[in-house]
Amino acid sequence: MRYAGLFLFLLSFSPIVYAQSFQAYAELGINASQIDGDELAGYNQPGLRIGAHVALPMDSSWLVRGGMVYSGKGSRHGERDPIFQILRVNYLELPLVAQYTLLEKVSLTGGFTANYLIQAKVDGGGGFTSIHDQFRNFDVCYTAGIMYQPFDNAAFSVSIINGLFSSSSLDFFRNRSLAFSLFYQL
Repeated sequence: MRYAGLFLFLLSFSPIVYAQSFQAYAELGINASQIDGDELAGYNQPGLRIGAHVALPMDSSWLVRGGMVYSGKGSRHGERDPIFQILRVNYLELPLVAQYTLLEKVSLTGGFTANYLIQAKVDGGGGFTSIHDQFRNFDVCYTAGIMYQPFDNAAFSVSIINGLFSSSSLDFFRNRSLAFSLFYQL
């Protein structure tokens, strides 16, 4: 409910709402992620991104976009890491993003995501075990990115999505990811 209230609050600042009203988008992409604090380095853990968004144009340069995205995150050992570990953390992200058209086909994005934990599991070499109880059920991240729209109904996006607080209830773990996505206007 807070998410919807914040979205409506932001809409109230718009002097003009375009007649074309809402636009719907589907998103498909991949995360390259890591977790600060787990002693593993690098954006080595890939994860799926799939979701849907609704955008409201505010004027010819600005729009506000909200959505719902399944996002696979986590961390993985790299070549130089002394231990073997794969950590997979899956979230339902609720992004609220402002988008500014900088050039005809290039936009900048920025905003926040509310993340709800779906699953957390770790493999230290003997198979995956659940560690859901070691993570907080709710995480807040900021996001910033750039979007290139070569076609009228499709755009490519690169974004950073970084946690503001610890996502773990035991240690200081902060989610970090690079998201590479294709947005398709429905």
